[in-house]
Amino acid sequence: MSSGEIRQAIEVQAGVLGSALHTGVAASLAGALTRNAGLQHSKYPHLVPLTVRAEMREFLEANPIGGDWKVDGDPRKMGQLLLQHPELNMEMQFLKERRRTYPGGVPTAGKNKERRQRWANDPLDLAIPGLPTGDATDPVRLLLLWDFLAEGGLGEFSLRIVHPLEPGVYGSAVPCDLILDVNDGGEIFKSLEFTGAADEEDLFGMVDVAAEENESGL
Repeated sequence: MSSGEIRQAIEVQAGVLGSALHTGVAASLAGALTRNAGLQHSKYPHLVPLTVRAEMREFLEANPIGGDWKVDGDPRKMGQLLLQHPELNMEMQFLKERRRTYPGGVPTAGKNKERRQRWANDPLDLAIPGLPTGDATDPVRLLLLWDFLAEGGLGEFSLRIVHPLEPGVYGSAVPCDLILDVNDGGEIFKSLEFTGAADEEDLFGMVDVAAEENESGL
């Protein structure tokens, strides 16, 4: 596929999967809050995001989203969850955003080599004759990011798909050339700029940075 066709295919998939993904995150968040009831989120901010990831895997395995998307990733690595589409040669990694820690919310790859490779992608619109654009067999690597809505509560969330270009540096926004805000019902909002300020108040804490980076853990 050409760069334009790849971008269009991502947008189509975001629209097709929007409702199913929202249903999955809603169910997973509700399950995580139930499992962690009695433990203050402000004291253990990492528990809900990690539990949501595990709940989301269980939900997707029991309720396939269709469209030839497959659940992948190693849950023993901090609950790693990937969605892969072999025919389109695409994959999405499910993670929580951290708007207070990272400007724009997109988490950096950290020091983990596998994650750094997954974040380092050629721009979707790169089409310069004679310029290498990476291994043609490499998948289009996307991040499927959820976050709490500050104006809502622990049960309200946002969902978006982004295409990172670099592993990122702590304290700076991760460069991305595609950001799709995915709404319930499948509507999408396209943007090439990050929403949210770097100093936006995080009412719900953040995932433990070391835990997120150590995807090669138990």
